[in-house]
Amino acid sequence: MKKEIIQEFTEMNRTSDKNLNLSLLFACIILFIYCYFGSFSFFEKTFTDLPDLGYWKIIYHNCMYFVLAFGCGLMFTKFILRKSPKDFGLAFTQKKLSLILILIAIPIAALCGLSCIGDEQMIATYPLVDLNRYGAWNLVLGYYISYFLYYIGWEYLFRGLLLNASKEKMGIVGAILFTTLISALIHTSIGAFGKPMIETLSAIPAGIIFGYIAYKTKSIYPTLIIHALIGFFTDLFIFLYA
Repeated sequence: MKKEIIQEFTEMNRTSDKNLNLSLLFACIILFIYCYFGSFSFFEKTFTDLPDLGYWKIIYHNCMYFVLAFGCGLMFTKFILRKSPKDFGLAFTQKKLSLILILIAIPIAALCGLSCIGDEQMIATYPLVDLNRYGAWNLVLGYYISYFLYYIGWEYLFRGLLLNASKEKMGIVGAILFTTLISALIHTSIGAFGKPMIETLSAIPAGIIFGYIAYKTKSIYPTLIIHALIGFFTDLFIFLYA
């Protein structure tokens, strides 16, 4: 019975896309580690006596995701899939189109950030770091560097690795919807990082739009910059409003 099951799985793997299968397994492992060992609560329980715990738990969380999703993702792409990271979004080929999309996105990102001041949950959540308490320039800079690193990990995992690994088997529409499903779920309490409802809801159209942009430009760089701009404008307007 055991041999039959192994043979069945071997045959299933042989007739399917190995890159997709391996990428999904990698994502499962990375997201498991991230949810349980990259969380704020894990850091708080581990470093209970650390000064400025409220600041460093955010830095830890952001940097952990960068290391797991981007750092480990690069090694996985190169040594397991044996592919170039350029084939998974780390290319900057459609420069003109990318620049146009980024310029168009700047006022839209600002409007998205401005709209957040009308939601009490968003005001209570962002900025993740208390900029009144940790307002020294070096602390603010450190926070936003870690924030940008977080976005690099996020975009590489979803709009780079998973999107490109799944598009041949699922088609580009299916790949975009598939990656949007996972990223939206992570925003909910199911993913252990319960975000404000409006943010989770926004993750659905944003995931579709970002996936399409990554597909058209063959790069994660435009979505990375646009995603980071939305996060920055959200923090800025909520901070000024509050």
